[in-house]
Amino acid sequence: MSEVKHPNGGVLGLVVALVVVLIGGVLFVGAVSGWFDDPKVTLDAEYYCEVDCGELMEIGATSYDDLIVAKKSFVVFVDQGGCTTADRLRGFVTEYAKETGIRIYRMMFEEIKKTSLYESVKYYPSVAVVAKGMVVSWLRADSDEDAGAYNSYDELKGWLSGRLELR
Repeated sequence: MSEVKHPNGGVLGLVVALVVVLIGGVLFVGAVSGWFDDPKVTLDAEYYCEVDCGELMEIGATSYDDLIVAKKSFVVFVDQGGCTTADRLRGFVTEYAKETGIRIYRMMFEEIKKTSLYESVKYYPSVAVVAKGMVVSWLRADSDEDAGAYNSYDELKGWLSGRLELR
């Protein structure tokens, strides 16, 4: 029995290979160029201050939910009393707020369990960036990648600077 070959079989294989190579090239160039990175978040105007910057604003579950419904863009620090890591990170967040002139919310971990923020942030302490009512990034307490931000102000500043477009 002889094998029947399609007359355009070689050409079709070549076209498929070429398409795969082109798509792969575009994806590679895009990844290297940052085309697929999340855009930086611009905070709403009310989060910029001239005086009293650095004092974290206490927020509860109901107020947080109101901000989400209003599609606000802001930063929230998830805290837990009596935790030395939270105390250190709170100091870094406060320093960042003073240096950049932005207001940052502070919510206790027990409160976030009553909000949609808990869908993302499962551990404390953490810092979450919310854009137009959606949590877009958060510091992961269980991640080696984010560990530096818990131990160094400069690391936390770099993490936040990579996510926020400050005016």
